[in-house]
Amino acid sequence: MARTYEYWTVKDGEDVAITLSVVSFSQSKGNFSCRAADPEEYFGHCEIEWESKDDTSFMTESDIASMEEWLVSEHSEYLADQDYYD
Repeated sequence: MARTYEYWTVKDGEDVAITLSVVSFSQSKGNFSCRAADPEEYFGHCEIEWESKDDTSFMTESDIASMEEWLVSEHSEYLADQDYYD
């Protein structure tokens, strides 16, 4: 079952909620070593795939990027909590 989140934004001057479902997520932490073979090894990486049945066509690329950044943060926190309690 996909984990869902509610993201709040503004559309036409009114607050609207967008329900997002995380389809897939992968993340690795970088090792911050100067001997790292590539930037991904140094900085780590994060990939998230999401879907929504709500309309997001009114959002700019910047709005989408901000929403994805928020979603990555929320989902990472959720996974960290799951690891802690398991």
